[in-house]
Amino acid sequence: MKKYLVIIGFISSLFSQIISTNTLLETPTAYFPKSLTFWEGGFTTSLALRNVEEKFEPHPFDFDLFIQGSFAGKYLLGLKLYTLREIGLDFSYQIINEIGNIPAIAIGLRNITYKKYINPAGGEPPEGGFKDENYEHRNPEILSFYMVATKNLAERFIINAGIGRGEFIGYGPRSQYLNFDYFSDNYHDFTFGIFGGLKFLITDYLSAVLEADGRDFNFGMRFEREFFQFTLMTNKLEHILWGGKDYPLSPRLTANLSMNSEVIPERPVPVQVVFEIYDKEIKRPIKGVKIRFSGTQLPPMYTNEQGKAISEVMSGIYLCEIEKEAYKNIKAKINVGREKRTLNLRVYLTPLILRKDIVSKYLKTARAETERENYFEAKKNYELALNTYPEYPGLKKEYQTFLNEWKGKIESQKARAIDYEARNQIQSAISAWQEVLKLDPENQEASAKIKDLSEKLTGEKVTPKKPTEKPSKPEYTKAQIQKMLNQAISEYSKANYGKAKELLKEILAVDPGNAKAKEYLDKTERRLKLLRK
Repeated sequence: MKKYLVIIGFISSLFSQIISTNTLLETPTAYFPKSLTFWEGGFTTSLALRNVEEKFEPHPFDFDLFIQGSFAGKYLLGLKLYTLREIGLDFSYQIINEIGNIPAIAIGLRNITYKKYINPAGGEPPEGGFKDENYEHRNPEILSFYMVATKNLAERFIINAGIGRGEFIGYGPRSQYLNFDYFSDNYHDFTFGIFGGLKFLITDYLSAVLEADGRDFNFGMRFEREFFQFTLMTNKLEHILWGGKDYPLSPRLTANLSMNSEVIPERPVPVQVVFEIYDKEIKRPIKGVKIRFSGTQLPPMYTNEQGKAISEVMSGIYLCEIEKEAYKNIKAKINVGREKRTLNLRVYLTPLILRKDIVSKYLKTARAETERENYFEAKKNYELALNTYPEYPGLKKEYQTFLNEWKGKIESQKARAIDYEARNQIQSAISAWQEVLKLDPENQEASAKIKDLSEKLTGEKVTPKKPTEKPSKPEYTKAQIQKMLNQAISEYSKANYGKAKELLKEILAVDPGNAKAKEYLDKTERRLKLLRK
């Protein structure tokens, strides 16, 4: 006996990192523990409640050990010891976790073993197995494949349904309707049947469970705490409901007790939280976003060029404040669980003033200036629009059309000027070059030509005067300066930052000490810099 206990203890030690079962009572679910590693071990025992004579029930009592575990919240591996000869492995994989109205879905393989028949009451029929499982045909339990879906309904209810082969198939008077062989005249070892159940959470710790598959109809109560669970159930309930003289079978009373890895307090491990902050409108990363964990001593973080900020925190629920000038601030609770070592969070910030609105104003101005043939001012507004939001629909095409028209007019005036000069019509040539300068005040070729032709015409050196040139320091009264300042502030509030900047610079040119103008010029330049990112 001591030898057997040593063997069982040795097997248990080999699986010290393995988790508990993921069943309602006996049927599997698609719910997996979410810790990176989680293990559980325990025992299940059952006894017949009536007809315990050997001719009716050769296995009035059984005692089984199990050890199971999950990894990464998706993989589950288990070891079952029915006897020292009936040993099997179970494996399952969660395909998707429960999300909104979509249930959790998992697949699995039970009884990975060397024996064709295996269950808690032994192996080969007719001696092995419970009495009610050895009808005319018994499906081999080896490699019992299944697929199952599990969904939480109205917080207190959990519904479970699946299909499976092997241990899920029975051929009793009623269970025969639960497998596909019902539609056939023959038995098939690899046929599939349905199973399912319902769990009702009476309290946070106590639940009632009803389930059925092709072999059993069960009802039980389960008590669950952080580090252990205890289950008491009536197994093979169909023997109470439909048993009798024709079927002198016995229901069973089953008890289960297991303990899990929560019994050993887990050493706290920090979780790396990675924030990725993007502009919601243009989907680009934002640099310099401030992120604070409210109510903690953690220092604030700022995003880098890639819009990323990284911090390490202990598991828990935190209130995060995300702030950036010219954007709507965000306050949000984040749940940092211990099941992951890294938590990635992507956040989109909404601009206070949408770029598309600013671009619309620039385009309106550009089009109006084009109508007035003030092409140079139109070009400035098109460029401001491009710097603000180059992805604005149709902007690049419209700007290219404008450039083609503008450059075409410049080339036309240049051709006229060159033609006049070739015919020695100097004054007409100067006028044509002045038209070029009106179209493009920064055109160096036109300025040089006007200077050369004017000297040739007068015989003196002259400095051409640009049509748009203004006095370097115009004189304004205090009232005029204040009026210009009010206009600049108004343009700033309308997000016409280019116009506001011109007015503010003009004010500071004649009144360098104007504090209000300096303040708004600084704010305007920061907004323009932000919009160019």
